[in-house]
Amino acid sequence: PHNPTGSVLKEDDLKRLERLTKGTDIIVLSDEVYEHLIFDGQQHQSACRFPDLASRSIVVGSFGKTFHATGWKIGFVLMPENLMKEFRKVHQFVVFAVNTPIQYAMADYLAVPENYLSLGKFYQKKRDYFVKAVGKSKFKIIPSFGTYFQLLNYSAISDENEMDFATRLIKENGIAGIPVSPFYKNKDNNKVLRFCFAKQEETLKKAAEILCGI
Repeated sequence: PHNPTGSVLKEDDLKRLERLTKGTDIIVLSDEVYEHLIFDGQQHQSACRFPDLASRSIVVGSFGKTFHATGWKIGFVLMPENLMKEFRKVHQFVVFAVNTPIQYAMADYLAVPENYLSLGKFYQKKRDYFVKAVGKSKFKIIPSFGTYFQLLNYSAISDENEMDFATRLIKENGIAGIPVSPFYKNKDNNKVLRFCFAKQEETLKKAAEILCGI
């Protein structure tokens, strides 16, 4: 699943990437931190599932994202031995190690598969609630198939650029949306904001009511 769009790569996408990189010296950095936050029965396609692609990939995962503890800053990387040897040369001077208590805490959570295997259904329920709640607003819903983010297009509401509209939304309505334009190299303005639905139902309800009134 991709942040900020909520799009999900298919098996054919990964096979195509494998073909494109085969026989080259390209190293693939595969950001898979939202691997368990996937909806509508779709399957996460890891670079690890494709032999040649796996041989040249650095796969990044996040326990912080998975277990709702992003402030703990703990994750993991998977890669072939030859790449790991080089990776460790940098890692030992940049991070060195995560503190021991947090490592034990993550081990306890990982020991119960339901803690992460149920995340897709958990967040899909929140996505569905939020999407239905803003369905009668002037915002156009852009489908989200993963992560805990929902994109909304506001072109039917304002001609402002994303940064200005997002700023006004906070000041006048108390709703925080993230402009998508900074994610683009050229800062493209598509009149789209990213909203997080990893919130309590009451918070989502109140936010949707405000958005529907705009």
